[in-house]
Amino acid sequence: MTIQARWWSVMCMAVAIAVAVPCVFSPSAGAIPDAEASAASSTPAAPGRIARSEERTLASLTPDNQTAHPLDASTRELRIPFTLAPGSVPESVELVLSARPVSARSGGRLEALLAGSRTIALTPRADSFEARFSLYSDSLRAGENVLVIRFDAGNADGWQVDLRASRLRVTALPSAGHETLEALETALAAHFAAPRRIFVDASGSGRERLAVEALVAQGLALRMGQAPVLVERAEAAELVVRAAMDPLSPNASIALADPYTVRLAGAETTTVAAAARLFAARSFVGTETRMTPATALPAPRLTHIAPGSPSRQDNLQALAESGIPFARENGGRAAIILAGDSTADRLGALSLLSRASLVSGSAWLYAWYGSDAAQAPADHDLFLMGPIAAIDPRLVSAAPAEVRAATEAANRRVPRERRSYGSTAFADEGSPVAGAVTGIGALYREADGRTIVLLTAPEGADFSRAARRLAHSDLWRELQGRAVLWDAGSVTAFGPTAQASHALSEQLIELFRQHDRLFALIAFALAVLLLFAGNAVNRRSTRSA
Repeated sequence: MTIQARWWSVMCMAVAIAVAVPCVFSPSAGAIPDAEASAASSTPAAPGRIARSEERTLASLTPDNQTAHPLDASTRELRIPFTLAPGSVPESVELVLSARPVSARSGGRLEALLAGSRTIALTPRADSFEARFSLYSDSLRAGENVLVIRFDAGNADGWQVDLRASRLRVTALPSAGHETLEALETALAAHFAAPRRIFVDASGSGRERLAVEALVAQGLALRMGQAPVLVERAEAAELVVRAAMDPLSPNASIALADPYTVRLAGAETTTVAAAARLFAARSFVGTETRMTPATALPAPRLTHIAPGSPSRQDNLQALAESGIPFARENGGRAAIILAGDSTADRLGALSLLSRASLVSGSAWLYAWYGSDAAQAPADHDLFLMGPIAAIDPRLVSAAPAEVRAATEAANRRVPRERRSYGSTAFADEGSPVAGAVTGIGALYREADGRTIVLLTAPEGADFSRAARRLAHSDLWRELQGRAVLWDAGSVTAFGPTAQASHALSEQLIELFRQHDRLFALIAFALAVLLLFAGNAVNRRSTRSA
């Protein structure tokens, strides 16, 4: 066979294979536009819809955060309503039921179900138990749902259900977007499948940027019933809130720019701030895709009812329960200081602010917002949040003794910065230690009657992580007295008689921790000195012999 004939046969075989083998198309690859198409497109990409599982305690699903509920002959049923965001697609539901017997005769049968669905029955013995099981999810749907726990007593005594330890876990696919502002508000208030991660961009608000960000964070918290999870990148968010000046929008306006983006606009910085106040003051009930001051008049006020009775004392507990004294007059006598240069620190402070306004029931609409306490009005109470390095040290040094004691205790909890030289410097390079989750909270009064609140973190700690931990956990409810120290799992209060003195052994241990390498260098130098001294003694002994 000649070379041309062989070449022709190979080409025919290749064509036959190409025709016989089907073409494989990758949707994910085909969906990626080229650079020119990306630049020309003005529609933002929709967030990836991935089913996620969320778990909440049954106590958090009750209106008044009940800690326990009896099931006995007189109270045979516990009904707990919960909601899934509109447009979400539920997949499964699990219940962790924790209960303890009321007597040695406790027994009978416990049934758990979703209203309208089949039951799961338990027949526990008279011992405390915690059981995890899947519920039938055929009736689980977006919107209102009801969890039912029943007790079939028979001749047995009842049970005490621990609502703090019992948990409901729902797996659902989030909504593909929101068609109206009212639907968005309903989704934010849902217990499950709600948009949690939110990106706030107020860079186009000029000098009112901090005020706009603070008001937006508070408006989100009031709609969600919890502090929002504020993220640094829009790609990681499930909802984007943008605020910027727009010459084409002479009046303050709030609009649903796309299914995932809310846009606040105004012709000037003050108008943009007015739109942010509107966002934090009025509900979206009955609103389609746009709200203006004129259309907001019939809208209800945006409020949140906090459970429990607030403390009447002017201390951290009152702040944690009702926002006192900063919530008075809608924040008209409060100066909110968001200190710190990094975006993470600012987002941590906004999380704390949103939690504080949430418990007060409404946003602090008329507060003064800034980053420098020296510029705040002299007759306003100060609420300072940020790393301690960004706060005026005179405010800390002039604080009561327990505040200084909490500050010194926090300093002892974080690792010290090491000064390394030579080979030790090379070993330390490139291995930074993440900042500790340690924070300091204080509330005290100055001589002129002005109230000052500090929520900060010592040098070496990560203020952003500590702030988010406090804002998104039950640690917030444990704030009390005039000064506290919190970490990832507990809050330690410092009373009026707290002193900074410690046992001599603790002081020596702390001294060694702070200067461990110096002590090691001294010990090494001493060892070398003893070695040379030993050699000198040996030489003299040899000569004398």
